[in-house]
Amino acid sequence: MTRFDFFRPTIMPSPFTEYKEFQPAPFLRPYICCYWLASPYKKQVPRYSYDIIPDGCTDILFEYDRLHQTSTLTYYGIFDGYFRASGEYNPDKITFGIRFYPGSSAYFIRETAKSTAQTMIDLNLLNISFIQHLNDCLRNAKDIAEMISGCDEIFTGALKDKVHLSQDPSLSNILFKIVAGRGAATVEEISREEVTSNRTMNRLFEERIGLSPKKFSQVIRFQSVLNEWVRHPSGTDFAEGFYDQSHSIKDFKKRTGKNPSQLTVSDFYNTIFHSSNNI
Repeated sequence: MTRFDFFRPTIMPSPFTEYKEFQPAPFLRPYICCYWLASPYKKQVPRYSYDIIPDGCTDILFEYDRLHQTSTLTYYGIFDGYFRASGEYNPDKITFGIRFYPGSSAYFIRETAKSTAQTMIDLNLLNISFIQHLNDCLRNAKDIAEMISGCDEIFTGALKDKVHLSQDPSLSNILFKIVAGRGAATVEEISREEVTSNRTMNRLFEERIGLSPKKFSQVIRFQSVLNEWVRHPSGTDFAEGFYDQSHSIKDFKKRTGKNPSQLTVSDFYNTIFHSSNNI
């Protein structure tokens, strides 16, 4: 299994919620980027909207209303552009997420990646025993520590089932080259290095990633430039990996909905993991 420990995607969380990330158990770290928790700030507008940017990953979201004891479990497939989400202030609602590294969610979500790309799926409609087990675990957890330990146990158990561990080694190599190379290599270059055809690469990405190799590389390239900009906002060359700066800015707007000049570093999140604490 390809390790992506070096890859921490930069995200743009809702400015109306408090957001924290937590590390999974060591055995799961090649597959799960992080667990995360979002809860509403105490004072805010009744209705709001915010943008979610592509990061090359996929997520399972557990949304729970503690007052009414209702919940939803949703899978967010991979996206290559930003999309707008909306919400209403609810002090009793929390969102717990499981973020998977590229291709890793296929070990748990049996649908092909192409069918889940660019969309959200109600996991309860899939009628999978694994999903029901996960839903029950999260609903019954008393705090974030129990959510995390429960997920660690469930996902570890699923991965130890050897049926789930089959993966074409060439896909692992291709993903590593794209991510480690910051999305700069062309599909043709990777195809030659891996001695595989474009057709085979597209088939693998259709099954496990959901985007074509070219589009996935573009998302990784955007993430690389964004991550560099967040760390060094005054010294980042937006033209890196592009024909020129105008192409870079156009791509940036496609992924975030805004020009770089309309954003600030505080709009983004990419920091150390938090320790588990009560909800």
